[in-house]
Amino acid sequence: MHILHVEKMLFSPSGVTSTVHALAEMQRRRGHTVSFFSCRKGDSPPEFPPFRDFTATLNPLALWPMIHNAQAAKMLEAFLDSLGPVDVAHVHNIYHHLTPSILPVLARRGIAIVMTVHDYRLACPTKHFLRPNGVCMRCWPHALRHAVSPRCAGAGGAMLAIETFVQRARHRYRWVDTFLCPSDFVAKIMGGIGVPPEKLQVVPNPVERLVLPLDVLRKTNCFVFAGRLTAEKGPELMLDLAERLSAAEVVIAGEGTMLEGLKRDAARRKLARLTFAGSLGRKPLARLFASATAVVMPSRCLENSPQTMLEAMAAGRAVIVPDHTTLQAWVTDGKTGRVFHAGSGESLAAVAAEVLADPAGRETMEYQAAELIAKRHDASAIETRIEELYREAQQRCASP
Repeated sequence: MHILHVEKMLFSPSGVTSTVHALAEMQRRRGHTVSFFSCRKGDSPPEFPPFRDFTATLNPLALWPMIHNAQAAKMLEAFLDSLGPVDVAHVHNIYHHLTPSILPVLARRGIAIVMTVHDYRLACPTKHFLRPNGVCMRCWPHALRHAVSPRCAGAGGAMLAIETFVQRARHRYRWVDTFLCPSDFVAKIMGGIGVPPEKLQVVPNPVERLVLPLDVLRKTNCFVFAGRLTAEKGPELMLDLAERLSAAEVVIAGEGTMLEGLKRDAARRKLARLTFAGSLGRKPLARLFASATAVVMPSRCLENSPQTMLEAMAAGRAVIVPDHTTLQAWVTDGKTGRVFHAGSGESLAAVAAEVLADPAGRETMEYQAAELIAKRHDASAIETRIEELYREAQQRCASP
């Protein structure tokens, strides 16, 4: 089978891109031919369309390219001509950049289209179900006007809301044969905005265990954050943790728009035991996890199958996560991890202190968490299921 993975930002390290590459590598090992189509940035292949962040401007002229990128559609046509026959296109995040303009290009060639729903962008104009004061689901299922509120995204939200409205009104995703939802919650969200139930399949993201090196000693008081340094991820709570639990070592790994501000704040607060490790590849990340007492995910948004959390649990590291409903499928407080009150640095520090004080309980949680991930996210079983859904999508695509 020839599989084409389509993801707008393969050039950028993220949970989505790591998931895409891990799945593609498994498919290659099973004997499939795998190709990629993405946006172009830096040394990306010239046959890809250039990456332009249309969301970074309030210019109304940027609205139409956010909705329909004719250049991306044209370049995909040429790319497919050079690529030869493709059986299935596995689409990931395409909105704003590649846009659903590429979907009829695939459909006209009889290519089955399967799409993984990695976040809530099709249901929430700002994609995170988040306002500055906390989780917000006012836009779901059909009240997109709330994104325009100054308490949400304001003028920028207007463009995002219009884009979402147009995509829905014109049924721009109707060419997708099957939507893969990483959790029951995501399937519920997609069903609420009108996706037919027969097109929705709950398929957990595959997790290949991060092998921790044996030459790295585990520390007794080290808390690690790994991810994008952006508002929805809540990295500033790690500074609160470092300040409130001054005897602990805190490591922040990642890059993003908040990095410089976090560094300035850490210096102002004289957080001597807080370290910024930068963006890490898989092997350096494994070494960091090996040294960690626990991995903290302080996200303010409703995470959707967060890869860092799953990899930490699979590797046998305790996780501390916010008390969001979406994470209850994996983390039961005191059994497979610990839970703190979302957005509260005080609650996070209190839970972290309890983790340090109970090494035996931590070890039990780690074992149970690893067992859960091994059972629910077995990469081989999930890849087999995805192949079955590819074949079903091909049959649906071929039906008149």
